[in-house]
Amino acid sequence: MRTGRSPSDAKLGALSTAARTMIEKRGRLDDQDIERFVATGFSKDLLLEVITIVAASTITNYTRSITYPPLEAALQAHEWKS
Repeated sequence: MRTGRSPSDAKLGALSTAARTMIEKRGRLDDQDIERFVATGFSKDLLLEVITIVAASTITNYTRSITYPPLEAALQAHEWKS
């Protein structure tokens, strides 16, 4: 996902695509976006969880880009270097 590609698993790909689309469209998913998400077996209700995850990620990314907190030792092996 970090490379901009969706996971090969259909359900994970649908989650990734929904989140990316939500970010790109600033939360304005159209009926086709929602239908594609639901067609993979998810309910519309799960989109509320996607909204929550996107919001939490946004707040976390904004905070990190301003404060540069140190990465916890347990997570250093997973650090993403862009």
